[in-house]
Amino acid sequence: MLYYLRHLEPWFGPFRLFGYWNVRSMGAVVTAFAVSLLLGPAIIRLLRRWGACDPGRDFGGLNVISKEGTPTMGGLLILVGLFAAALLWCDLASQHVRIVLCAALYFGSIGALDDLLKIRRRSNEHGLSRHWKYAAQIAFGVLVGVLFLNGWTSPYDPQVARTLTVPFYREGIYLGWGYLAFITVFTVLASNAVNVTDGLDGLAIMPVMLVAAVFGVFAYVVGDPEQARSLLFRHLPGCGELVVFCCALIGAGVGFLWFNSHPAAVFMGDTGSLALGGILATLAFLTRQEIVFFVAGGIFVVEAGSSFIQDYIGLKLLGRRIFFRAPYHHSLLHQGYSETKVTIRFWIISGIFAVMALATLKLR
Repeated sequence: MLYYLRHLEPWFGPFRLFGYWNVRSMGAVVTAFAVSLLLGPAIIRLLRRWGACDPGRDFGGLNVISKEGTPTMGGLLILVGLFAAALLWCDLASQHVRIVLCAALYFGSIGALDDLLKIRRRSNEHGLSRHWKYAAQIAFGVLVGVLFLNGWTSPYDPQVARTLTVPFYREGIYLGWGYLAFITVFTVLASNAVNVTDGLDGLAIMPVMLVAAVFGVFAYVVGDPEQARSLLFRHLPGCGELVVFCCALIGAGVGFLWFNSHPAAVFMGDTGSLALGGILATLAFLTRQEIVFFVAGGIFVVEAGSSFIQDYIGLKLLGRRIFFRAPYHHSLLHQGYSETKVTIRFWIISGIFAVMALATLKLR
């Protein structure tokens, strides 16, 4: 909204600042954080009044304090801060921004439905079935993939849209319409990986913010002609507007962490985790950095991988557990690590993964 004030520069010179990514990015961070911080107590009280509280679960003797009764669906707090900042500071005419906002709404709605079913049935095991979640995620991947690969609706040239960017390889791999299958599978994997990681106070939100920061840097590079040419990337017109969105996401994440730090006053629930996963997946393919996601989001890969190994290789194929409990952070708790220690160490490892992802900017 404020972006359009730049047109009034002839009447008031400082309005030109609203045309710069860096100014609007800083404004987006502060706005998202302030909105989340100010509205957080009211949203938490409202969730408690609605009875939207975690029904509790059996951790099998793990060293985890019972969290039954803590308000869930705190992802609403993230989305409110994110949308407030995005609507205020982003160029709403940008196709990139509209796509990622739609992804946030879509995946947030799936997560909210899942949370509401769990609350209604008073069980964390009886929300939206896995098959329905996958169906909804696949539907989004197919729809966006078709729009993305179609020359009439894609924000990029068809040749660029159908090419998978690979770190260290300048030309990339041309997939053609086969990219539709890739983007669909990638969307499902990315959104569920964040969902699986959300299990301890503050565990998921910090890696999300770090991955968002990485995509913000890549959006800046590929969105600026000089930076793209200097670092041997394809210039993607309009992609730079995602810098502002990524900063809004970081600000909203910090605001949520204020209330989600141990001991948490609110959980993000699937409303937040699925929305954040969908957002990161969308940012990845809009910046053409899907492979980088697996580096920057290494923690998500480990967590989702441990769950896959446990469920499909261990229990279904071998008929026994490989880990005491999956995802992996629960196995660490079983080994005697405290919840805070596991969370902070995962944050540190996430920071290392983020630095490794940024290193691919120069190693080409």
